[in-house]
Amino acid sequence: MSEPLTETFAFTCLDCGAAWTRTFDLVSILDPAGCLNPLEYVDEDGRAMHSPLTDAVCATCGSRKVRVS
Repeated sequence: MSEPLTETFAFTCLDCGAAWTRTFDLVSILDPAGCLNPLEYVDEDGRAMHSPLTDAVCATCGSRKVRVS
């Protein structure tokens, strides 16, 4: 297993306009060919989750219509 990579994403809710950022550790392993294969994202609270690109939910209004950049 390799050292976790850190990624920060900016989110904007398309319903209420709330904006926020979150930082995630991407825990991954090296395959036999030497390529990184992602296992899971771990959020700032230590929770494993699917990709924040598909699982984003607005904490203000609960909308799943969220733009990620």
